[in-house]
Amino acid sequence: MDVDEIEAWCKRKQIACENAVVLSGFDANVTDDVLLQALSLVKAFGIVKIVDRCLDVASKTQFVLIQTSTDLTKQTIPDCVGLPGKAGPWPVHVLPVLAEGEGFEAKLLSFLRHEGKTITDVKGLLNPSPLDMNAALINAISSLVDKCNTAPTDTQSYRKLRMFSGVRPTPSGEEEYDAWAEQTMHLLEEWQCSDNVKKQRVVESLKSPAADIVRFLRAQNPSATSYDYMQALETAFGTTESPSDLLIRFRQTLQCEGEKLSAYLMRLDKLLHCVFRKGGVQLSEMNRLRIEQIVRGALPQDMIALRIRMTHDHYSCPQNHS
Repeated sequence: MDVDEIEAWCKRKQIACENAVVLSGFDANVTDDVLLQALSLVKAFGIVKIVDRCLDVASKTQFVLIQTSTDLTKQTIPDCVGLPGKAGPWPVHVLPVLAEGEGFEAKLLSFLRHEGKTITDVKGLLNPSPLDMNAALINAISSLVDKCNTAPTDTQSYRKLRMFSGVRPTPSGEEEYDAWAEQTMHLLEEWQCSDNVKKQRVVESLKSPAADIVRFLRAQNPSATSYDYMQALETAFGTTESPSDLLIRFRQTLQCEGEKLSAYLMRLDKLLHCVFRKGGVQLSEMNRLRIEQIVRGALPQDMIALRIRMTHDHYSCPQNHS
C-alpha cells in the first residue's frame, strides 16, 4: 500500500495522518485482542484504536489501520510489531508529514525517511556544524538526483518474480521451490538496483508460509540482505543435502547416451545453482566449474564438447566415459 492509498484511507476514516499507523501482512485469523496486546508493547503509540481492515490481494493477508493518541512524527517508531513466539511480526507503515513552514532540511530528512534511508546515510545533515552543512546538503541532493535519474530505467526493465508460498502440493499459479529459486537468484544478479529494492521484490513474490520466514528474519535482523533472505528460504524449502554433497554430485554428473549437450548443460546448471544457493560455491567460480564439468563429463563423440576440450587449456583430468 503506497502513501497515496494510506492518505486516502485516513481521509475516509477521518483520521489525522500523524496519528495513523498501518500494519501489513496481517493474518485475518488474528483477533483484535491479540493485536491490541501487541500494540500495547509499543509505548510510542500511546492509546490505540483499531479503525479498519482491508485485504492485500497480492499476499492474501490484510492491512490494518490503527489510530494512536500520540503524534507519530515526534516518536521513534519500530519497523515491526508483534508478540514474540505468538503472533506477527507485522511491518509498520507511517506517513511522512511535513508541517507548514518547515525548512528544506526538515523536508529533505522526511523524504529520506519515507524512502527508507536513515540519518547516517546523510552524515552531518542532522544538527551539522556550519562548516559541513553545505557539503552534507550537496551530497544528499546529489544522491537523490541520481536515484531519480536511475529509477525510471530500472522500473522499465523490472521483470516480476513468480509467486511462491512453499505450500505442497504447489497451488495453481505458483512455482515449485527449485524453479522459483533458480529464477530469483538469476534476477538478483541481473537487476541493477539497490539491495533494498531487491529485498522488496523478493518479498512481493512470497506468500505464507514462505513470507513468514522472511518476515521473521527481517524482524530479527533488519540489516539482512536479499541473499540472506534466499539462504533462509533455502534452509526451509531447499534440498537437505549439504553443499559438499551437492558439489560431489555435480562432479559425478555425466552426459547420458543419446542426450543432447544442451540438455546435459541444463542438468549441470540446475545442480550448480543448488550448490550456489547453499553457499558451496562463489558466483565468480561458477563459469569455470561449468566448463570443467562439460569437458570432464560430456560424451567423447560430441563435436561441440570436443571443440571445448581442444580450447580448454587447463583441462588435465582423464575422461570418465568408457
